Amino acid sequence: MAGMEYIFHGNVQGIGFRAHVKKKASELGITGWVKNMDDGSVKAVFSGDPEMISILEAYCRKIPLSEITSVDSIPADNCKFETFEILK
Repeated sequence: MAGMEYIFHGNVQGIGFRAHVKKKASELGITGWVKNMDDGSVKAVFSGDPEMISILEAYCRKIPLSEITSVDSIPADNCKFETFEILK
């Protein structure tokens, strides 16, 4: 199991971005969470098979109506989640 933390910058709030991420993560067997940040970005932590995490990251870059300007990513430790959640 691998874990990655992402911050997606650009037009990513108010367009269903988090719901798209949750749906795709569930399809790929990825656990973790996604949430809107006060600065207009979206932060996410993905835990699971490294190949599936890569697929999910690529999917996030193509979510309808989103316009990603940049993505920050770092490896995340202690990523043990039961499900994938949208946090408030």
